[in-house]
Amino acid sequence: MIEDDDGRPRRQRRNEDPSSWPLSARERAAVSRFSEAQSRVPPEFAAAVQVTNSEREWIRTHLAKFHENKLILDVIGRVKAGKEATVYTCSGHPSTGRAIIAAKLYRERSLRSSKNTGQYQQGRSLLDADGNAARSRGSRPAVAPKSKRGAAATQTSWLMHEFTLLKALHEQGGDVPEPIEHADQALLMEFIGDGTNAAPTLNDVQLDTGEAKRLFERVVFNIELLLGMGWVHGDLSAYNLLYHHGRAVLIDFPQVVSVENNPRARSIFERDVERVVQYFASVGWSTDHERLARQLWSKHVAPAETSAAPPEHE
Repeated sequence: MIEDDDGRPRRQRRNEDPSSWPLSARERAAVSRFSEAQSRVPPEFAAAVQVTNSEREWIRTHLAKFHENKLILDVIGRVKAGKEATVYTCSGHPSTGRAIIAAKLYRERSLRSSKNTGQYQQGRSLLDADGNAARSRGSRPAVAPKSKRGAAATQTSWLMHEFTLLKALHEQGGDVPEPIEHADQALLMEFIGDGTNAAPTLNDVQLDTGEAKRLFERVVFNIELLLGMGWVHGDLSAYNLLYHHGRAVLIDFPQVVSVENNPRARSIFERDVERVVQYFASVGWSTDHERLARQLWSKHVAPAETSAAPPEHE
């Protein structure tokens, strides 16, 4: 007979109000850790940022660790709310040498729709909180995907793919925000902007033809750099390129696609290239997106491979 922590058979609880059940040992430990963490958050932390009370508590819960570790002093503004995460401006701790730092705070299990998530994640390793591939036992997966633990592991992996790739690209000279640190639900990274004003996305900028050509060539450099590492951005367009002092900066990498292990990688790559080319054509610099995608794929991946099925549009 299965008994719970209070010693009663589990079947005796079926008609009881669940709120009256005693917490399990694991639940008590989780509540204790949460209460301890909250007690260390200074009351003025995130008090001034213009958000709802529930959002403020979410911020305090998941960004206070960075305050405790002397990376940020406070959360001072909201930059952008997206489908998976919200980006905030934070005042940097003097030890970082940065006046402003960006914090990307993911919503709880805030992935795309299951169809799109599967498209991107197919063939990707499940990364743990240290950025290492989670190990499976024999033919069994590391975690059951539909379990609570599996959902949490998927969320961690989604975040860590972005953090580890930002780090690799930055180290190789890519035009991306420099990653600083990560936590369970959030990333700290270089703030791209002036003062507390975030840089605009490329779709909000009007370029002349000469600058468009230069920026296009640099974006292609970054696409090639990513492809050479075995990855496709997966959602690249003028909306995921920041424009700052004549520089185009790539952002938003959680959905990166494995070139080697995802059978849809080439079609997703071709979609990325097409979107980028369409934007630059709109500002006066045009090229054949199909030929460019074919040349890049042949150069960095597989010269003899034929095109895959067309991508599913979001």
